Amino acid sequence: MVTRATATALAALFILTVNAGCVQQSSPPPTKTTAAPQPVTDSSPYWCDVIPQEAIRTISGLAIPLDENKDGVPTTHGACSLRNEYNRFSLNWSIRDGEGALDRARANFGRKQLSELPADLGRGLIAYTGNSPRTKPYVAFMLFRCDDNRPWMGMDVSQVAQGRDPVKDFTALLRIARERYGRLHDCVPEAA
Repeated sequence: MVTRATATALAALFILTVNAGCVQQSSPPPTKTTAAPQPVTDSSPYWCDVIPQEAIRTISGLAIPLDENKDGVPTTHGACSLRNEYNRFSLNWSIRDGEGALDRARANFGRKQLSELPADLGRGLIAYTGNSPRTKPYVAFMLFRCDDNRPWMGMDVSQVAQGRDPVKDFTALLRIARERYGRLHDCVPEAA
């Protein structure tokens, strides 16, 4: 029997998989500039409980209003999206089937991988699919440990602002999300 929590987590992974399959030609990820961009920092208020609003705006360059939609069961799994015209950012997480979710992320995005995660953050990847902004072509996935659980988080964004380094930005954003997750779930996050 499939529980609602498992169904929601599988649906979130299905959406990431479908987005990976929508192939369109696009330009490569933005290149770095010589000017040091504003760093991604942890500050309230938050979207999706673990993502600083200012961090998403800094990374994406989006200044438009975004509507937040959340779903899930806070103790086991969740899904969240930020939307204006179409989904601009998505976050999915669960404490179930982390190894399977990591395998699916590698199968879907491994060929488009920009970077592995730093070992101290957990296991996962950061990728750029090259698809259109509507499919959220920038993808990050992380599997980590938080006491007895092995949560995973998958996130994707429609765009990265000109001159931003998506690997550096997503690494900082995942680090913030992992620490916030630990505070919200009263556990100590560490590498998987």
